[in-house]
Amino acid sequence: MAQARRRKLIWPVVRIVIGVLIVVWSLAPIYWGIVVSLSTPGGLNSARPSPIPKPLTFSNYSALLHGGSAVSSTFLASLRNSAIEAAGTTVVTVVVAALAAYGFARWKFRGSSALFLIILGTMALPVYAVLIPLFQFASHVNQVDTYQVIVLISVSASLPLSVWILRSHMASLPVDIEHAARIEGASWATLLRKIVIPLIAPGMAAAAVIVFLTTWASFLIPLTFASTIHTEPLTVILPQYATRYSQEYGLQAAAGIIALLPPAAVVCWLNRHLVRGLLAGAVNQ
Repeated sequence: MAQARRRKLIWPVVRIVIGVLIVVWSLAPIYWGIVVSLSTPGGLNSARPSPIPKPLTFSNYSALLHGGSAVSSTFLASLRNSAIEAAGTTVVTVVVAALAAYGFARWKFRGSSALFLIILGTMALPVYAVLIPLFQFASHVNQVDTYQVIVLISVSASLPLSVWILRSHMASLPVDIEHAARIEGASWATLLRKIVIPLIAPGMAAAAVIVFLTTWASFLIPLTFASTIHTEPLTVILPQYATRYSQEYGLQAAAGIIALLPPAAVVCWLNRHLVRGLLAGAVNQ
């Protein structure tokens, strides 16, 4: 009895301690990035770095967001490029994945299962294994350093997982609803737009969040296909603030903190749908 009581008292404490450690482990790098972004070069180079910026300065954020300097124009252009490429990839991927998932869930044809498994199997293929052939093809058709080639390659990388997520949601829908709509004269486009898509909205939100976060953080694809500031996203620009020739750690940290805000906003906005979509996809497999 005494041991059971001690266990009941110890386990809540252990869970709290583990939770605190996980939170600290997750947020400590972000906190230190904020400290570095708000510190002066002298404060960063001091013998004893302080966990609180002394003196406090917003000059790094001002240099990135205000003025017509080369640093500001480059950062804002890369921020725009990240938004265009991530948003474009997300929209195209979710639309194509929804159509493909509906076909795999509802239309059984010869080889459909094998084709679906082949699509899922491409997730195991590393991107760098096909980058050189893709770059040669893009160069041949004059598509290097364009939004469309980055979006299309990112879509091809994100599509298999999105199809898998949405297919599980499509398969969980009762077929009788669709049959009733077809009897009433609804076309396939109307059926998808007014019945199927609203019912699988959580799954689409989950897929959209995953695709957006993956594309926003992508580095290898834009590094290969984006050769100028016209298409270079934040992930390619950020490492350039701290090199062997220039050590702008404050600017790099400030740019990194700003780069965290759009994906954080997307996750907070769609968090409820994200949890429901992922859980439903896991249950309905």
